Amino acid sequence: MNLISSYQTLHEQVSLRIETGNTYELMEKVKKYQLDAAFVTGDLTATNFAIDFVQTDEIVLLSKTELDEASLSKQKWALSPKGCPFRRKIEQWFQDDEINLSYYIEISSLETILSSVKEGITATVLPKSVLTGSYEHLHVTSIPRPYQFIETGLIRRKEKYVSQAYKAFAGLVKEQGL
Repeated sequence: MNLISSYQTLHEQVSLRIETGNTYELMEKVKKYQLDAAFVTGDLTATNFAIDFVQTDEIVLLSKTELDEASLSKQKWALSPKGCPFRRKIEQWFQDDEINLSYYIEISSLETILSSVKEGITATVLPKSVLTGSYEHLHVTSIPRPYQFIETGLIRRKEKYVSQAYKAFAGLVKEQGL
């Protein structure tokens, strides 16, 4: 949240509305003028939006203790709801490697997912960048290369007019990153 704090400090007069949602929902809201822009994750080259910032994140398997490949199908997993790109990564990986993914809890809150991993209830697949604060000590395991990276970008409609408030925000994102 340093980005939001920095922006509001520099532009106190600007009102912000921050929403969370899956990539598809956020893209639809941008398309329908319900949001000026959104941070979305996935294959950004396939979108019909202007992309003002892109960051590539490493996806890792997070667990309380080390997991070996043999225990993956017996492990309980914390998964985001359908449509989440991180869920698609693990589903594709497990399908391609013929690993059974039938023992999971669907959780829509990132904080709850990380807490369940920290407590040893589940394991999950998320960007390495979430390992901050009390989650820094989770066990990190690399996942197979085809599933290992994902892009997060700041998107907006392709229009000639872009507000000064948005230009300032996009400039700060380019300067500070996510």
